[in-house]
Amino acid sequence: MRPRTSTSGFILDSRDPSSFVSLLDKLVMTIMVISLICPLGCRPSDAWQIIDSRLEVSENPDSENQGILTITFDRPMRLLEPSSTGITFTHPGLDSATYRVESGDRPHEWRVILLSGFDSFLPRGEKPDGSRTQLEVDLDQLPMAPDLKDQRKRKSGLTAITPSPVKPALLVGARWIDSDGSSTVNQEDLLVLEWDRQVETGIDRYPPGEAFNGPNDLLRLPVTGDRLGSPEMPSRWIASGPSLESSLILGSSPVLTIDGVVDPSRYKYEGSSSGIILDATTILPSEKLKSSRGAGVASPWVIDIEGECDPWNPAPLPPGLPALEGASLTPLSGGKFLLAGGRTLGPARSSRIMAEAWIIDSRGQHSGPIAMNHPRKGHTASVLPGPDTLSGTEDDIIVLIGGWDGTRVRNDAEALVTGSTPPRFIPLQINGNLTPRFEHNAHVIGSADEIVLVGGRLEGELNGVIEVVALDSRSMAESDSIPAQAFQVGELAYPRHQHSSILFEDSEDPLLFVYGGYGGSLGAPYVKFTAEYCRVLSSPEGFRLRRSTRSLRRLKLNPDSTLPGPRRGLKMISGLDSGLADNMALLVAGTRKEPTPDPFSPHQTASCRTAFLLNLKDNGRGYLFLEWIPAGRLVQETLQPGIARLPGGRILVVGGRDHGGLPSSEASIFDPVTGELEKVCRSLGHAPWQSTLVQQASSTWGGAFILGIDTQSMQSRGILFEASR
Repeated sequence: MRPRTSTSGFILDSRDPSSFVSLLDKLVMTIMVISLICPLGCRPSDAWQIIDSRLEVSENPDSENQGILTITFDRPMRLLEPSSTGITFTHPGLDSATYRVESGDRPHEWRVILLSGFDSFLPRGEKPDGSRTQLEVDLDQLPMAPDLKDQRKRKSGLTAITPSPVKPALLVGARWIDSDGSSTVNQEDLLVLEWDRQVETGIDRYPPGEAFNGPNDLLRLPVTGDRLGSPEMPSRWIASGPSLESSLILGSSPVLTIDGVVDPSRYKYEGSSSGIILDATTILPSEKLKSSRGAGVASPWVIDIEGECDPWNPAPLPPGLPALEGASLTPLSGGKFLLAGGRTLGPARSSRIMAEAWIIDSRGQHSGPIAMNHPRKGHTASVLPGPDTLSGTEDDIIVLIGGWDGTRVRNDAEALVTGSTPPRFIPLQINGNLTPRFEHNAHVIGSADEIVLVGGRLEGELNGVIEVVALDSRSMAESDSIPAQAFQVGELAYPRHQHSSILFEDSEDPLLFVYGGYGGSLGAPYVKFTAEYCRVLSSPEGFRLRRSTRSLRRLKLNPDSTLPGPRRGLKMISGLDSGLADNMALLVAGTRKEPTPDPFSPHQTASCRTAFLLNLKDNGRGYLFLEWIPAGRLVQETLQPGIARLPGGRILVVGGRDHGGLPSSEASIFDPVTGELEKVCRSLGHAPWQSTLVQQASSTWGGAFILGIDTQSMQSRGILFEASR
């Protein structure tokens, strides 16, 4: 048998046991030689190396440092003291950069604090071409411990810098800025997002301050119906450098719920009634907003949107003024108002119809009470020019017509002559039969000192007679009465109250239009005021008032009009400053049914929350064409709100009662520029107005004056709405 040769080169003979002993001796000798050689030529200190170099960017680069490099070695590397030398970088443009090297938290770590000049190096330590920057450590330039002085390897060699995982910026606040001072959320306003760390928008491509279409799916609004703009004109980001705030310019027709008022009909995200949340991941490579998902930002909760907006301010009222229902509020010259009549609210036995009036001055210089000739509630108050024939001057005449006096419905009138000292009420000496009525409408034909009366109630019936009262104020002089003439000019096909009507002086024969209300058609011109004979109406009616013959010409309505539907307690206001047709009006509010289940659904002609612009076109041949244009929706269905003109042609709609009869705290503004209703930034649902029932609203300098009732204390309240444009 052939001897076997082992893999070590030794020849083994299985027949000779002594060969195994000889092999063992040779293995022991080899191990001893290796153990003597390794301490001389394989010492670990000769092969020290950097196993990691990690960059962490400062959250505030302008403070103590721009960032920190943590260098980790394969063994302890103790520094005697901090040093500003010994580290070189392959990144260009760092010649003037300064840093400080010091011992780290562990024996095998160093901290390189980047003091200044590393702007082009941050935030990821990348070169301009996108490759990773490398560094090298030179021990000859560093104060090393004595036991490391004899290191044979003096330089580390190039080591790539590893950027640390960046924590995403969290959204910590959001606020709406009313850029145009309109008290409503609209186009070109700002939404400012506040972060817990610096975020940069528009990097490299957009100069600071420029608006651009950024990540349009980054933000999520938890309230259904809220939006930052329209698909055609969405919101835009404003480019900025690293900052704790990012700004967006709102696009067209935005909607934001910013008052934080809980509405059960709104969808709420995580219990929040308003707010903003981010659609983004928390595992991100950069702090910059550079992707459609918002790279570098994340927020797991809803941030309520805030806004520095509260246009409601207390307005002084005459001391001891009781809470009044059914009073009239009429603007006077000099920013004053006439408050006349009404029924006091309180215990049933103490309630009474007032025969007093007050002149309210928003600056507190009130007058009154001024004795009226008769108590009145539900009357109308119309302003006619005085002897100087100019409207809006101190000698204007305010005419009160009709009303309920607590015993019967009145068919007389009286006027406050503001130019007299002191102001006094004098009766109208009316020639002709004037029908009794209250809760009716009155319109002034300014060129003729005439007042048109439409609709209203008697005691047990509705009044369908249309009448004109013509005053001869020029011959009033120092008389104790004003001569007047009453004419019956026509009848309504549908006698009604809680309706709305408008009068356009677009020609020699004014155009009268009537819509909605509660009434019926049986028994015209008078209808029994019972549920058997009455219903909620749409029933539009149009007339030309023939002044030469003191009669009405009824106009036929085009059958193609899609009407807004029946509603009562509605408001219509004409004279819109929209640059559109002259015979245009806004129809808003009213009620006939429960609110729609989805308060943010598209326009519905059957919903009393939807407002409409009405354009009336008379073809001159007896036909009146009605064009209804949806104009947005109120926050909630509202009955008999206050309505007033604001600067810029806008219209304020505030308060009233909801469909259940409770006071409404909501307010909206119609903007003729957008043709839409816009929610006022803050409602009346906060202190001290949360229990206020709005009774009347009237225009004043820079806004509106609102008269309300505190339903808890049963006292009158005055509120000023301040509109900056």
